[in-house]
Amino acid sequence: MDLSFLLAIALLVALVVWLRSRQGRRPGAYRRPTPPKSAQSPPRSVQGQTQKQLLRLVGGNRAVAERLVDQVKLRHPNQSEQWCWEKAIYDIQRDRYRA
Repeated sequence: MDLSFLLAIALLVALVVWLRSRQGRRPGAYRRPTPPKSAQSPPRSVQGQTQKQLLRLVGGNRAVAERLVDQVKLRHPNQSEQWCWEKAIYDIQRDRYRA
């Protein structure tokens, strides 16, 4: 076989491998390592089951869960922490089943 033909095939294979590896690097595809258990403890005013449910709904992403709860707190400043977590859960479930 011609050397340029083999080189073209090798280049094509390398390109395919490179493109496939880049697909795994889409935004949101990277998951940060799980923090130690001590950093995951819920605030005292929120029931553990409620927090686990919200974390499950957001794929275990604590930052997203806390951001959602913070947004609820801003809209409803007089409500309890527990209520805000439950409202965030309700909002996610409502939006998922509405679509």
